[in-house]
Amino acid sequence: MAKTLKMSKVHPNPNQPREYFDPEKLIELRDSIIEHGQMSAIEVRKRADGEYEIVMGERRYRANEMAGHTTIKVEIVDTPSDIKAFGRALAENVNRHEMTPIEEGKGYRRVLDEDTHDDGTPLTVEDVAKRYGKTSRYVTVRMALIRLIPEVQERVTLGDIGTGAAHRISELTPKNQLAVLKKWADEGLSESELLHFAHQVREQQRQPSMFDVEELTEDEKKERIAARKATRNKLDQIERIRTLADELARTPVAELAAALGGEMGARLDQLDRAAKSIQDARFQVRQAKAFADAAEIVVSSAAERPDLTGGRDAIDAELAEIITTAQEAGAGSAERAGGTGGAELAELATA
Repeated sequence: MAKTLKMSKVHPNPNQPREYFDPEKLIELRDSIIEHGQMSAIEVRKRADGEYEIVMGERRYRANEMAGHTTIKVEIVDTPSDIKAFGRALAENVNRHEMTPIEEGKGYRRVLDEDTHDDGTPLTVEDVAKRYGKTSRYVTVRMALIRLIPEVQERVTLGDIGTGAAHRISELTPKNQLAVLKKWADEGLSESELLHFAHQVREQQRQPSMFDVEELTEDEKKERIAARKATRNKLDQIERIRTLADELARTPVAELAAALGGEMGARLDQLDRAAKSIQDARFQVRQAKAFADAAEIVVSSAAERPDLTGGRDAIDAELAEIITTAQEAGAGSAERAGGTGGAELAELATA
């Protein structure tokens, strides 16, 4: 049953799962409370000193505070355990999609480490996932984000870097995380490009021996030169095909219909096959570029620490036009779900 308490008697939970509250959304909620009143009570539990601690609803508490209210509607619940109170707060925020991925990860990690079943047996990742209506992979990916260095965590919290790319970055050493972040900031990589790049850095970090300088025989050198020429020739031929495709694209519809007659279905299939092959080739070349860029970072011992403190304003201005979202990661990964790491990248992009 809801009752009214003085705001001075209600205190935030210092261990509550949310750390970041969007200032604009808080202002919107404050204005709504001023206009329409507090629609739902917050949950609190009684402390040993007779005052109250928030279990669920800190955002509403903060909005009431911003509105200058001296009282607040509450519902007093019997939640004696700190971890049980934390779990309830986590459930509210997760289900309302109000937490950052890193806050979620920290929340799931704490529940996994501190909570238990009623019989005292420890929880598994699967138990935590089921409790919060998520998949095991969803929970695992977000817990992995705790390994991110603070600079990357900040960008994930602000929504500049999506969860899929962040998860791949979390698998890198701190030094390589910094180097990847610097490249992202310097070159304005899209979410998809960042995911590909971080993936290749991880692969090269795992297998540094694959980049040892080879001593080639004269015959091997000739073979490599021939292969290089053949590959470039293929790309040149694709450019000529593009010119032909442009000519078809400019051909009037009526003229195409007359020229193709009953072959239109077969010709569309032909174009579909060509488009898929070009898409696959583009994916592979993009991976090759990420591979080469990653080699520079992993091999180099001079990866500089990016200036994300004093130069924050400059970086924000540089990235203003390229801030990406998780949806962009999904669109980028749809290029191709095959090839080396392709399926894994596609899965990460939608994590």
